[in-house]
Amino acid sequence: MAPLTLSSFTDAPREAARLVARTVRLDADTLATMPGGISALAGEDARVWMHPSAQLIAHGVAARLELPHGIDGGVAWIQAALSSIQATDAVGHPGSGPVALGALPFDRTEPAALVVPAQLVGVTPDGAAWVTTIGEGAAPAPHLDPAEPRRRSPDSFTLKSALPHDAWCERVAAAVAEIARGDLSKVVLARAVDVEANRPLVVEEILRRLTALYPSCAIFHVDGFLGASPELLLSRRARAVASHPLAGTYAVSADVDADRRFSEVLRRSAKDQREHRFVVEAVAAALGPACASLDVPDEPSIVSLRNVMHLGTPIHGHLKEGAPDALTLAARLHPTPAVCGTPRDLAEAWLGAHEGFRRGLYAGLVGWVDARGDGDWFLGIRSATVDGARARMVAGVGVVAGSSPEAELVETQLKLQAMLAALIRP
Repeated sequence: MAPLTLSSFTDAPREAARLVARTVRLDADTLATMPGGISALAGEDARVWMHPSAQLIAHGVAARLELPHGIDGGVAWIQAALSSIQATDAVGHPGSGPVALGALPFDRTEPAALVVPAQLVGVTPDGAAWVTTIGEGAAPAPHLDPAEPRRRSPDSFTLKSALPHDAWCERVAAAVAEIARGDLSKVVLARAVDVEANRPLVVEEILRRLTALYPSCAIFHVDGFLGASPELLLSRRARAVASHPLAGTYAVSADVDADRRFSEVLRRSAKDQREHRFVVEAVAAALGPACASLDVPDEPSIVSLRNVMHLGTPIHGHLKEGAPDALTLAARLHPTPAVCGTPRDLAEAWLGAHEGFRRGLYAGLVGWVDARGDGDWFLGIRSATVDGARARMVAGVGVVAGSSPEAELVETQLKLQAMLAALIRP
């Protein structure tokens, strides 16, 4: 049966009521038949969300939730539609029952869509596992089929920057000059690099490498868009809400003592502190009206990954009664100065005139929301879009007063290493 198509211009909750969702627990014996856990289900056609807080593997489409005018057209109806699905949930964990998941573009006005999967398998950090099946009229029986055997991996690759280094550095210099004129305080300029292999890239292998290399990140795959994002935009569990903005970057070495010194350099960097503070203030300002209380640390901490370290500020709050769902809150925050700039409207206009390519899903939202309104939304960074034997990687840097074009180029190269380490196996 064809999936339902719902949009903000239809009576989505009424249409969603045609769907039936059934969630049952998976026992230890069932999980034991899947070496590697539910990641064994993460084939090329799966939508994948792997994070220490939750692991979700989705197959098929019960309903397609269309946003013809992007998130600017409103997203609150999505949670209302999920709540209208007839659901039996024997688990009750965040991410069980009816769930909408996927990736949304950087551009708030660009047409977008999420899906309600026909089958969703989930696991919590304490090992609780479930499968939700959704269909029209009656929920179908679950099928826990491991991913198909892997194709032969590519063994030859070419890389090409979409824009020569000198030309990209000139754009950074232009941004610095614009900032010096006084209206723009920060702009996040992105750079694309294209990879071409001699055979189609194997999504399952890339996801497995990302999971091994970046276990603290959100590993995701949605229709060829995949990555390992370190940056939590918005998490909601009942009335508990959290965000963890990152901005300010330094390289990580193999020397523990050197990295300790580097972290102090990053902490004391006026340029990086200023870049980071723009993001923290924007997130706090957007979340504040929805919260009964909000804790925003005065100073950032160091978030260290495999190849880079960032300044990060963990923000936690308690939502007011009747506060919006996770996706609606995330849409209020997006795009933060971490991926766009500030003031936002001026930064968006500058990027549209000077960045030179469409970002698509890069630096947009990737994650999920359930019928309870709980969910996780990360920024779609440290990512690539894979299409057969080709992939486009994108990395961005925050340009502020005092930014050096050459240093910003090096920062993009450091960030691109995150995906290169997973894409390329010569």
